[in-house]
Amino acid sequence: MLSKIMFDVNINVGYSLQPNRSEYFAHNILILADLSCQETNVFLIRASAQGYFKSPYRWLLLNTEGNNFDVLDQLDMPLNSDVVIANIGFDSTVFIEAYKIRDNSEVILSTRGEWRTARTELNFNKTLIIYENDKDENIIRKDLAFDVKILSRRRSNLRQYPLTMANVITDSNNTKQHLDDRLYLHQDSITKMSYMVVKICFEMLNATERLIFTPTWGYKDKNGNWQGIVDHLLKKEADLGTLTIFTQERMKVVDYIAMVGSTAVRFVFREPPLSLLQNIFTLPFTGAVWMAIVVCVLSCALFLYIASKWEATVAMHPMQLNGSWADVLILIIGAVLQQGCTLEPRYAAGRCVTLLLFVALTILYSAYCANIVVLLRAPSSSVRSLPDLLSSPLKLGASDFEYNRYFFKKLNDPIRKAIYDKKIAPKGRKPNFYSMKDGVERIRKGLFAFHMELNPGYRLIQETYKEDEKCDLVEIDYINEIDPWVPGQKRSPYKDLFKINFIKIRETGVQAAIHHRLHVGKPHCSGTISAFSSVGFSDMYPAIITTLYGMLLAPAVLVLEIMYKRL
Repeated sequence: MLSKIMFDVNINVGYSLQPNRSEYFAHNILILADLSCQETNVFLIRASAQGYFKSPYRWLLLNTEGNNFDVLDQLDMPLNSDVVIANIGFDSTVFIEAYKIRDNSEVILSTRGEWRTARTELNFNKTLIIYENDKDENIIRKDLAFDVKILSRRRSNLRQYPLTMANVITDSNNTKQHLDDRLYLHQDSITKMSYMVVKICFEMLNATERLIFTPTWGYKDKNGNWQGIVDHLLKKEADLGTLTIFTQERMKVVDYIAMVGSTAVRFVFREPPLSLLQNIFTLPFTGAVWMAIVVCVLSCALFLYIASKWEATVAMHPMQLNGSWADVLILIIGAVLQQGCTLEPRYAAGRCVTLLLFVALTILYSAYCANIVVLLRAPSSSVRSLPDLLSSPLKLGASDFEYNRYFFKKLNDPIRKAIYDKKIAPKGRKPNFYSMKDGVERIRKGLFAFHMELNPGYRLIQETYKEDEKCDLVEIDYINEIDPWVPGQKRSPYKDLFKINFIKIRETGVQAAIHHRLHVGKPHCSGTISAFSSVGFSDMYPAIITTLYGMLLAPAVLVLEIMYKRL
């Protein structure tokens, strides 16, 4: 009869649980069972063992004979289950919700509502009930406390049942005693940020906090077994964990609940001097200016040659240009290099050209030298990407944490693999993994890029660097990850509760306040600091090489001159 009535109103009826059916359609299914049937208890226990009492399955248990609910103690009805018992009487039906906060805990029964016929005399406390007339002129009674359709909002009180958080400790065991007192903030900062938000979530749920600690976030060992936080979540020893970076392997075994904080792991280095990466002696002038200088010098050389030719026909003096290209070339080279020459024009035409040449070159020389002084200490902006980092003279290193060793080996695209194989862990040498303190000190000395977690790294830089040493810090993202999220058990019954409360914590600004208390941004120097810094061989390398070439060329020219004289 029930099936016939349902078919008449276009409600389909199935006679099995169809275990192969996709769970994406399970929220449209209501499983009906009659507690008065003899084999119902056996059926319920078997369905519970197969997980049919977990979300998103919904149950309506009909109780027509006033049976007790002892069988519910044997069922796995987690917090997010939807099980309703209908106690059917002569003229009324009382709907009771049943669920458990944790496995093996007592069954919690709550009246969801009551249905009565219109003929029944009503004598309820009007402060606790409301009345609605349905189309059959029957009356439905609902408790106001349960006039909320969202299941998780009705079950937001966990009654002091314990929830467990797994925390990663990598820096110091002192972190266990200083999770939320803002002491030793440079140690395990991401763990403290995660804990302070999760602690508020547990308090909102009226749950008892339990903590366990592990040295790693969670990676597979050589046998394929998970370690760290992921292992605790898989074994259901923990409900939540410390903020964790997304990986495809982890997403298959855990659920990411919410982003309760932000951090980043990147290469940080001080911009190398411009002189180390480019020849600064060619940079002061643009190509057009260099071309104009060449044209000016050649034009002056031509006029001097014409003037010297004319002067040689008028009169001859021992200190006078003799009208040859060799003498003109020597004079021009001396003028360009701010040197004198023993031979010079004797008449007004040649002297005017010489005067204009020396004035022009003196002005250019002053501008050139001023630019060189600036460029000697100017930072280079040419290292801004991973290919730039690979081809740069910077040495690379990484903080000695397991996530660095994991991601450096995991990312196999050509650029990242070359960075690891050539600069982080070259063959035959010890890999460049350092403590945070050593790595930050190497950054300060320059020409070193350190892959580290930014928050503790920047805090150490803020405490130990001089102001002028904070002005040229650069970041390059290697992992290219999004902000980490808090992981939880796969299909956890508390997942919706956690998500809702984490969103509330974020929307009310509490999460931002915690982030500002614990997070350290990129250090900024206080204005422009004038600091003396010496010039090294690397800065003057092109000039030194030019000098050496000149010293080697001079004896060769001398030999050629002697041979020319004798021959």
